[in-house]
Amino acid sequence: MKMLKVAALSFATAGLLCAAAPTFADERMDAEKFVKMCDTNKDGMVSKEEFMKHVDKLWAKMDAKKAEKMDSKQFEAFLKELMRSGG
Repeated sequence: MKMLKVAALSFATAGLLCAAAPTFADERMDAEKFVKMCDTNKDGMVSKEEFMKHVDKLWAKMDAKKAEKMDSKQFEAFLKELMRSGG
């Protein structure tokens, strides 16, 4: 029984690690999605101005207290949201 629990835990841990490790194809799809979200003039590229507008929009959304600053936990959530949906 103990061996079964160890095997199940090992399997679950391996599954989580594999799920958390994106493949190159996944990363490319995320980059393409991000470019499409930021590319307001639809030229297929993201300018610094387009990127900064996108970041500013997300910052305003994530900075609910309007403190104009974030602690490490808030900033981690900001980065995750930036990579997940792009704001």
